[in-house]
Amino acid sequence: MTTDPIRRREIVAGASVLVFAAACTGGQRSSAPASSMSSPPTTTSGAPPSTTVPPSTEPPPPAPGPAPIDGTVLARVSDIPVGSGAILGDTVVTQPSAGTFLAFSTVCTHQGCAVNSLSGGTINCPCHGSRFALDGSVVAGPATRPLVARKVSVRDGQLIAGPAPAVPVAPASEEQAPIPEAAPVITDPGAPDNALARTSDIPVGSGVIIGNTVVTQPNPGTFIGLSVICTHLGCAVNDISGGTVNCPCHGSKFNLDGSVAAGPATRALDPREVNVQGEWLVSGAGSPDDPIPPPKPWWCEVLPPGCLGC
Repeated sequence: MTTDPIRRREIVAGASVLVFAAACTGGQRSSAPASSMSSPPTTTSGAPPSTTVPPSTEPPPPAPGPAPIDGTVLARVSDIPVGSGAILGDTVVTQPSAGTFLAFSTVCTHQGCAVNSLSGGTINCPCHGSRFALDGSVVAGPATRPLVARKVSVRDGQLIAGPAPAVPVAPASEEQAPIPEAAPVITDPGAPDNALARTSDIPVGSGVIIGNTVVTQPNPGTFIGLSVICTHLGCAVNDISGGTVNCPCHGSKFNLDGSVAAGPATRALDPREVNVQGEWLVSGAGSPDDPIPPPKPWWCEVLPPGCLGC
């Protein structure tokens, strides 16, 4: 049987197409997409398993409880032995050295038990054996924090809860400075109208206060006039001694030339004009009989000049 050559080529070509199609189909079935493949979990040989740190079991600091009301009498001083102490309710009072008194809460800082004895120089907790020194610091655990301190003071031989009362101090505005004596009236015949004093009345190395004027004689024949108004808060100086002009209100001192010798004043006394006429010392501008202004209020300690009357 004979076959047409053209027909034979079509059969071979068709068979080749079928073989190629089968090969393509098999390749697709054998290769799975990478995205569809699941990988098993990876483990590292010999690596320790992960662990979670448990929360701390250390209890929070126990509350020390309310302290005695300030002013409460705790005990007599003689009731607290030197080098030991006493437990007074919920307060421990110790006397580490003679005359030194300390106070603490009785609450042990470990787990809140109450200390109940003082022996061997320590404050002792019965629950877990913690011991504290007479200053409240830890001597032996398991406590790690000192006892909570409380304030105590001594008054009239008694131990009082709370700080010692402050000593009352009168404000500067209430301090009354002595008023300088009025200027002497010169009645001697021939004295100038503005005479302050005879030059012989002014001691060398000192001076006198005449009304609102301070007159000094630092050296023989040298006379200096100064205002009596202290430049700190306006009190009037009232004394010349020890080579200085002294203010009674706050302790300021001035040299015989008016400069500051000791504070709190920081500025020299204001000058006043004085002159010598014969045997007389006379004032220049102004009169020694002029009134002395009152001291400045206490708030001028902190406010600048010109504010609120300063």
